Amino acid sequence: MKKLYSFIFGAALLFSTSAHSDVTLGLKVGHGDLEGSSKSYTAGLNAYASQTASKDSMFGAIFAELSLGDTNVSAGLEYVPLDADISLDGKNSSSSANIEDYTTAYLLYMHDAGGANVYGKLGYSRADIGTVKSGSVVNSQSSELDGIMVGVGLQTQELANDFVGRLEFTYTDFDDISATTTSNGSTSVKKTADGELITITFGLSKTF
Repeated sequence: MKKLYSFIFGAALLFSTSAHSDVTLGLKVGHGDLEGSSKSYTAGLNAYASQTASKDSMFGAIFAELSLGDTNVSAGLEYVPLDADISLDGKNSSSSANIEDYTTAYLLYMHDAGGANVYGKLGYSRADIGTVKSGSVVNSQSSELDGIMVGVGLQTQELANDFVGRLEFTYTDFDDISATTTSNGSTSVKKTADGELITITFGLSKTF
């Protein structure tokens, strides 16, 4: 919830400090596909091969953007007000963790293409990782999921009540995350994985 409070405060701050800049507020819904790859590791006498798996789901997000003066560039903040439980070693694994407060800060460049606008965006995403639940003893773990996001989109001309529509595609490349565990008195084992997220969304927004 602290990220949501920060988002609301940030949006209010944009309004209060942007006398000469436009502020855009919006929401979007769509489909996301998360692919994760765990790296191989050895635990005692057993060797475990690397694995790759994916999970797709519908999701929603809210966002706020502030235009930077008279340029075509805006600074934005996006927040996903949902959380998700993910398994760490495959769908039959007893190890899982909760991901929440997924937030992305970004820059957006808008180009007028005549009948519509096209845009590109570049940003940094972060989510909080809850305590790993596992049959093994978890000695340490990553607490945050971070990654670089790139995206492209198409924005319509103004619709009813000054709203505009957006069709958007994004790709996020996440950094490595890890958890160090012990089981049945064995030496500690560090398990590492990375991931990537692809989203396709449709949104509505309004500029004030």
